[in-house]
Amino acid sequence: MTNAIMSITTILAHTPFWVWIILALLIWRGLKSTMPREVGLTSLLLLPAALVLLSAYNIFSGGLTMAVVAGLAMGALLGIAAGLQLERRFAAVPVGPGRLLLPGEWTSLGVVLTVFATRYIKIVAGIVNPALAANGTFVLVMTGISAFTVAMLLTRTASRFRVMQGAAQPMLVQ
Repeated sequence: MTNAIMSITTILAHTPFWVWIILALLIWRGLKSTMPREVGLTSLLLLPAALVLLSAYNIFSGGLTMAVVAGLAMGALLGIAAGLQLERRFAAVPVGPGRLLLPGEWTSLGVVLTVFATRYIKIVAGIVNPALAANGTFVLVMTGISAFTVAMLLTRTASRFRVMQGAAQPMLVQ
């Protein structure tokens, strides 16, 4: 037990300072999502685009194995289902052309922390225990988690974009 605590402490101590700055920024951004806010197109797409790129790199950086394909398929299906359900519960409301009112919710904080954690864990596992990082079960789980968060994020962003586009359409007077 003491050895495990020392290992965790050593890992945290050897993590570069800039990683903690990124984590603090992600937490700050995620906490902002817990409050209702009005967003435009740039705000709607910027963070999801960055998280999708990071997750895609995390998923495909080790090659395309059966574990990656299986994790990708399972995570994507579950993420789409979760994203659709969340958008039903926390629907965006158009407030004008190209503007949406997003309700406050905690899921966005969970997503950014999950993307950060999967990347961090994968890097640490590759350094501390390369055999674990190459293990099929580990790869399946890490890929599944990454695919889940990306699919959920993309589903929610696409749904919100559709609401925004619908609000931008002029109403026909009959």
